[in-house]
Amino acid sequence: MKGIQMTRMVHAALLSVALLLATDASGFTINFDDLVPGVTLSTQYASLGVIFSPNAFSGSGSSSSGVDWATNTDMTIVSIVTGTLGVDYGALGSPSLVSANILHHFLNWQHLEDGDPSFLITLAMPASAVSIDFAGIGGAALAPDTRIFVYAGSSLLGTVAASLPDDNVGQQTLRFSAPGITRIAVAPGSFDDWVGVDNIVITPAATVPMPEPTVCSLTLLGLAAAWFIRRRRQP
Repeated sequence: MKGIQMTRMVHAALLSVALLLATDASGFTINFDDLVPGVTLSTQYASLGVIFSPNAFSGSGSSSSGVDWATNTDMTIVSIVTGTLGVDYGALGSPSLVSANILHHFLNWQHLEDGDPSFLITLAMPASAVSIDFAGIGGAALAPDTRIFVYAGSSLLGTVAASLPDDNVGQQTLRFSAPGITRIAVAPGSFDDWVGVDNIVITPAATVPMPEPTVCSLTLLGLAAAWFIRRRRQP
């Protein structure tokens, strides 16, 4: 009976260690709905460890437009509810992935920027996955110009581009998973298209927090004592 009790004590101690090493890798979503339409996106989400900056790329572009990367990428938060997207607003496409506020102004879109737009998402802590919703993609031919470039530091982990089945579908989610994501460069369409951005989901990389040294010492001491007592009582 005492042997069973001792075994249970050891198991309980091991369970305590496992709980101490438990991790929390739940993600969070940035949908811009807490911002006032008309503001410029930059450091509003710094408390989440996320910074936005315009013009992730420079020089020669790489889209179907054939123009260079923009030097003045629009970072305006706009509302699709109040119609502040401007007089050209209309074709967000389907399915309905975006709502309320989105990033990127629609008004006079071909003259707002001087090239292919791009912006950078910089993470204070590494992530293991990212997903972003895009709306207003101008058909299957222009879809590949909507892309995300995912980095770990300066190393490119991979690129994901949109691909639509036909011109009636204008919204899509792009996803990428890999350990150690620290930056995401986003190309929301080209100079020949207008594409809004919404619902940026960041999944933090799983980390194993180290227990306090005192807690570790006491746990190990308890395990050692339990093992020693059990050995002494064995015939």
